[in-house]
Amino acid sequence: MNEIVKDVQVATLKVGEACDYVCDKIGLKEHHDELVTGRIFVTGAQGVLGYRVAQRLLNSGHPSTRIGYRHPEDLSYFANELSSKGAEVVHFDWKDKTTYAASLDAVKIVFCVTPYIENWAQTFPAFLRACEKAGVEYFVKVSFYHARNENDIYQKANFVRLHAACDDLLSMSSIPYTILSASHLMSNSLVMHHAEDAGKDKEKPIVLYGASEGKNINYVSPNDIAEVATRVIMYSKPHVRKEYTLTGLQPISDDDLACALAKHSKRPVFYEDLPINMLVKKEEDGFTSVDDVDWKVRDFIGLEKLKATGFEEDIGFISHDIEKICKRKPETVDQYLEATESMTPLEKWIFE
Repeated sequence: MNEIVKDVQVATLKVGEACDYVCDKIGLKEHHDELVTGRIFVTGAQGVLGYRVAQRLLNSGHPSTRIGYRHPEDLSYFANELSSKGAEVVHFDWKDKTTYAASLDAVKIVFCVTPYIENWAQTFPAFLRACEKAGVEYFVKVSFYHARNENDIYQKANFVRLHAACDDLLSMSSIPYTILSASHLMSNSLVMHHAEDAGKDKEKPIVLYGASEGKNINYVSPNDIAEVATRVIMYSKPHVRKEYTLTGLQPISDDDLACALAKHSKRPVFYEDLPINMLVKKEEDGFTSVDDVDWKVRDFIGLEKLKATGFEEDIGFISHDIEKICKRKPETVDQYLEATESMTPLEKWIFE
């Protein structure tokens, strides 16, 4: 019996030491006693947000981080790096409901980035029900700016409306939650407009296409969203049943964004603004799979139309939630592009 008591005391001491380490890493020493210690499941760990959140949790010394992959036996760069830091890699496929239960076993918190697949919003209700059944205690979801603001101009975009439907389901569920509604990601120009035709030829121009009509756009750094998410996950108490709006410091034009990419990558990068009908044709011609055309083009064009309204140039568009939670101002585009060590291969290609 004395040996059992001793083992429990040692285990308790190790958990306490881990909590001290995590608190120190993410600047939450004053909340040591309320810091989360249970298993966290991160979806979308191959994406710019899930990867960064998993990285931060592991780098801070969180003792139990689980990430899901469709084919965990074929470990990718992402899974290899995260598993080497202590992440548990499991089989998880949004399209396969039979993978949900095992992925959520003994999970206390879920960080959810919805998948970028056709009919993605149709997979969310089943996943949310699985979370409820598994006894998940806290759910943090990434959404889009003003997704749940009825009669808002952003409701014109189907992508935003789908997020709103999922957010509504989450808010009506039995699981305590936090929703992080972000504006356009700074990484979109690298991930969504991957100019593979430029290849390794650093002299070949990289052209980004859009239809923002010269308006300034509010881009937010994925580093900021990940930092907010990590803080919210680790110290959930003040954030439960709250929705935060995450925006960049100030809006910039797509021309300026292209210039920043050119400066940091030392490659010729240009932005070309096209009429909507020409942009639709350009996008359709760029897909190798006919099945991808309709929904991906619809989402992209919907967001480009929102950019062209100039709504994001208004000072009232900017939120201060990042500053309130992280105790610092949001990153600029230059700061995001300088932090290549935090990037995924999907973003780094332009610097290689």
